[in-house]
Amino acid sequence: MIRRRRTSLRPFDAGGRRVIVAIFLTFAAMAGLTFFLTLSATGRLRDRGTLVELAARQRTLAERYLSEVLLRRSGEQADPAAIAAILDESTQALLEGGTAPGVNGDDDETAVSAARGNELRRQLREEAALVSDLTANGEAVLSRAPVSTLPSSGHEHIVTSDPVQRLRVVTALTSAVALNVARTIADSADAGVSSLVVTQVGLIIGGLVVSLLLAAGLIAITRRQTIHFRTLAQSSTDLVAVIGEDGCRYASRSLAAKTGRPEGELLGEGLERFVHEDDRVVLANAASTGEPSAFTFRLRDAAGTWRHLEARATDLRSDRQLRGIVINARDATDRLQLERELSTQAQRDGFASQLSEALEMADEEQEVFDVVERAMLDISEATPMELLLSDSSRANLRRAATHPSAGAPSCPVKSPFSCVAVRRGSAVVFDTSTALNSCPQLRDRPVGACSAVCVPISFMGRSLGVLHTTGPDASPLGSDAVARLSTLASQAGARIGTVRAFEKTQLQASTDGLTGLSNRRTIESQAREVLREGRSFAFVIADLDRFKALNDTHGHEAGDRALRLFAQVTEQAIRDDDLLGRWGGEEFVLVLPDLDRFGALSLLDRLRARLAAAHPGETARFTASFGVADSTQAGTIDEIVKIADMGLYAAKAGGRDRAKIGEPPPATNGAGGDSGDQAEPGEKPPSEPGSRRQRGRATPSLHRAALEEEPPSSGVQIR
Repeated sequence: MIRRRRTSLRPFDAGGRRVIVAIFLTFAAMAGLTFFLTLSATGRLRDRGTLVELAARQRTLAERYLSEVLLRRSGEQADPAAIAAILDESTQALLEGGTAPGVNGDDDETAVSAARGNELRRQLREEAALVSDLTANGEAVLSRAPVSTLPSSGHEHIVTSDPVQRLRVVTALTSAVALNVARTIADSADAGVSSLVVTQVGLIIGGLVVSLLLAAGLIAITRRQTIHFRTLAQSSTDLVAVIGEDGCRYASRSLAAKTGRPEGELLGEGLERFVHEDDRVVLANAASTGEPSAFTFRLRDAAGTWRHLEARATDLRSDRQLRGIVINARDATDRLQLERELSTQAQRDGFASQLSEALEMADEEQEVFDVVERAMLDISEATPMELLLSDSSRANLRRAATHPSAGAPSCPVKSPFSCVAVRRGSAVVFDTSTALNSCPQLRDRPVGACSAVCVPISFMGRSLGVLHTTGPDASPLGSDAVARLSTLASQAGARIGTVRAFEKTQLQASTDGLTGLSNRRTIESQAREVLREGRSFAFVIADLDRFKALNDTHGHEAGDRALRLFAQVTEQAIRDDDLLGRWGGEEFVLVLPDLDRFGALSLLDRLRARLAAAHPGETARFTASFGVADSTQAGTIDEIVKIADMGLYAAKAGGRDRAKIGEPPPATNGAGGDSGDQAEPGEKPPSEPGSRRQRGRATPSLHRAALEEEPPSSGVQIR
């Protein structure tokens, strides 16, 4: 009798485990090695990327240093020393390692390692030398010191002796070396990437060959492990049910655990009791037809909570063993909740982004208010809202914006700090106006009890107002709407504050602080605009007579009062279209469109008469002299200014307190008179090539200055 060897099913016998372990180790080794190489290369590339960015930034900093020096040299506000320090510290950080300083408005401080490679270090040392030379040349340009003695640490050979041109050359050399440094770093990174690609391709091919060999052995093992699938399915966390014509035929252990009922209670019609009544129809359709194949339904768990399940229906009614629909479901409650939260957050972010872009395009307060009203409509179409802003005294609130369709809730609060939201500095939600801790402003309204949301608006810690909204009693706006209101309040407050600050800065930049008139830059720009328009105009330079003596005798406060009085009288005497500005010191300029120089004399006679009659008791009496020119005498503003200045000199020399028409200088150089002589009335002033006026400055000429410094005769009133 031949006995057959009994074979037992061992799904995870030693041979199978060895093959599986071998496959796992192969993949783990390949993945680990690939991950290590990739991570290592990525770290190096990230470091190289930072180095390339810093090296490239050196070019921009060198060019910015040149611009800052030129701005500083021309009298503008600039800080080239700060740029030079950043250049030097960045170069040293690239060469020796350390922290590269950040650039305001551009990037932050960056930690880098020391440069490797002889060629790169040589280039960085060359760049450091050029940065030193660049700084030295810039300081020489600013101090107007000679540059011929400056050292050439970078071995540059510059033939020009012009300091500015020499600075431009050194800037260009520094920029070129910085570019070479960036290229060297980039080339090194490219070489590392190429090496990594070759290595990874080899690893992939080797791992694929080994995996194929091991997979062939695994195929044979899996045939003996089929019986294990039932156990795996039974132990799965997926909720599995088989539904046929007679109801539920099978419920998995995981489904029983989810509902907290034994499997037997779920069979037949038992499962339906745990399905939400609104979802029973879709489950019944899937159980009878297999459609829809994918659907979502709600199931009550053991704690009585409705869980959202994502299910798939598989039609196995033709299977002789099952003859039913297999429902395979997973609990997606947490994921769906997260998706809803992410969707809500995305909508908030989208709202904030659109709001920010819209406010950026608003250059005036009214435009900001228009954006706020459109945003109110996006937040809620039927909720009354209003934006209340404080006035300049910060003692009263005014309505600046109202919901376009729902109107305003008409909050009776009168001042910013009477609002509880402003005092707290954060959004306040009132569920009902009848509550003990509700805002007093919400009580006793004609419309009855209500809910409310109040969000303060501020800019740089300073309260600007409040965004106020009301709603049905016990039904305030939801958290998403409140979050949007807070975003609206924050961004609107920032934009309103920015617009107000910008308008204030623009006003300060274009006006003279003492008289309130346009300053020299503004009046000169306006005059050039009139000239570009092709309109004829008269140009007048006015100068207060013996102003230095007035200051010395009565004090600078009296001088300031005299300047303000002259500005006020002149503004009242000129026409609406005429332009008036303070040119500098005691000088003023008038631009009189559509008048020639002769017509301007009549206006100036009336102005002198008004000035003589307008002196209040606390202001010392003074007179003014005027030089007149017009656009027919010259083609540029600078030339017209010179002609008017000659007329002013003639008025001063002729006895002051009068207006004189200036004449263009002669075409040929004539013999100039003694600079110390006073011209007779009507006499043409001598040429002054060395005077400040002829160099385009706004200060009086040397001759007028000499006339003004004459002390008045004893006992004679200052005129």
